[in-house]
Amino acid sequence: MIRIVGGIYRHRTLKQPDLDTTRCTKDSVKEGFFSSLGEAIKNSTFLDLFSGSGAIGIEAYSRGAKKVWLVEKDKKAQQIIKDNLASLKINEIDLFCGDYESALQSFKIEGLQFDIVFLDPPYKMDLSKDFIDILKIHHILLPNHIIVLEKDNRLDSDEFDEYNIRELKYGKTFIYILRSK
Repeated sequence: MIRIVGGIYRHRTLKQPDLDTTRCTKDSVKEGFFSSLGEAIKNSTFLDLFSGSGAIGIEAYSRGAKKVWLVEKDKKAQQIIKDNLASLKINEIDLFCGDYESALQSFKIEGLQFDIVFLDPPYKMDLSKDFIDILKIHHILLPNHIIVLEKDNRLDSDEFDEYNIRELKYGKTFIYILRSK
């Protein structure tokens, strides 16, 4: 089980998908990066592009994000997200059932833009400047956006000169908070 560590749903538990297909963000990691986001989370539009259980988006909502979108392509994980939202009686979080490319295209067509984007992709997918450029091409980032990356290796921060970058390290997990300049 996963816990919500802050906000109005603090201490509530969530189901999680099979750990072979997803990895859950540890409580200490969630607490650390949400604390680092501070007041930026309040009234923000928040996107979790690889949602797994939906815990990060639910945490954002619990801490005051005004609107949250979750994207998940795995059918089992989608059902767990729906179960988690139902157990908390949350109707204000939207779930996009499909891959991230389809979601980005849909968001572009709908004109959706986000203050904060959280990225913790599947194990084999590497996050690089090229991936951030894909977000920009789809025009889903608001001018003063924040991108949060969860990685198991160091980020080449030289590629991201248009951002103020904060690195947080928790054991083998790296969190990068990229704030647009």
